[in-house]
Amino acid sequence: MPALVLFDLDATVLDGSGLPEALRATCAVVAAELPGVSIDDLVAANTAVWERTWPDVEDAYMLGGRSGDDISRNAWRDTLAACGSHDQALLDRAWSEWEARERASFRLFADVLPTLAALEDKGVRIGMVTNGAGTVQRDKLDAVGLTSRFDPLVISSEVGAKKPDPVIFEVALHAAGVPAADTWFVGDDLWHDTPGALATCIRTIWLDRHGTALPPDGPQPDAVIASLADLLGSAEDMRIRGSQLPR
Repeated sequence: MPALVLFDLDATVLDGSGLPEALRATCAVVAAELPGVSIDDLVAANTAVWERTWPDVEDAYMLGGRSGDDISRNAWRDTLAACGSHDQALLDRAWSEWEARERASFRLFADVLPTLAALEDKGVRIGMVTNGAGTVQRDKLDAVGLTSRFDPLVISSEVGAKKPDPVIFEVALHAAGVPAADTWFVGDDLWHDTPGALATCIRTIWLDRHGTALPPDGPQPDAVIASLADLLGSAEDMRIRGSQLPR
C-alpha cells in the first residue's frame, strides 16, 4: 500500500445528487412570493444564469479572486431579475434558503467511510486535493464531518493553482512530506484529475462510478476503479494498466 492516498472531493467523496432537489425546494419557497412565476421558471432561470456566467467567474472562484458566497449570491440576484424581481428582501430570503438546503443536501457516497477507515487501519495517511473556493469546500467537509480526516487538505483557491496544474499536487506532496512514488491520487474527473497527478509522478487512479469507457485519446491513469472499496481489492478490481501501480 502507499504511504499517502490523496482524494478529490466532489463526485469522488461527496455525492452531489441531492443538489437538484435542494434547488427545486429553494425555488418553491421563492415562487410562493412571486405571483405568476413557477418553480420551473426559477429553476430554468438559475440554470441559465450559471451557464452564462460560469466561464467568466470560474478562475476567480477556483483561484481565490472572488468568494464562492459572492458568486452564488450574485447568481440568485440575476435569477430573480430574470423573473422580474429586484426585491432585496426576497434575494436575502432566496440566498438564505439555498445556503441551508444546499448544506443539508451534502452526503457521502456509501463507500467513503469504510474505505477511509480501512486505509487508516493499514497505516495509510489520507489527504485531499480539490478545486474550489476554500470556504465552500471546507463547509462541505464540515457538513459531513470529515474536515479533520484529511491531512494535507489542499484547496485550489488557497494555493493559487487548480487541477490539472501539477503545482497543486506539488503543494500537497510538500505539505505531507511524502514522495510522489509513495502517493496515490483518486479522482472522478479524468481530464482535471489525472494529468496533473501524472505530471508529478503520483500514481493516479480514476474513479469511474458510471462504467464509462476510458477514452484512448484521453489521459491514461495508472488504474481504474468502479468504487473506492476497490482501492483495497485485487489488481483485477483496480483494472491496472500493465504493472504501473505497485501493490
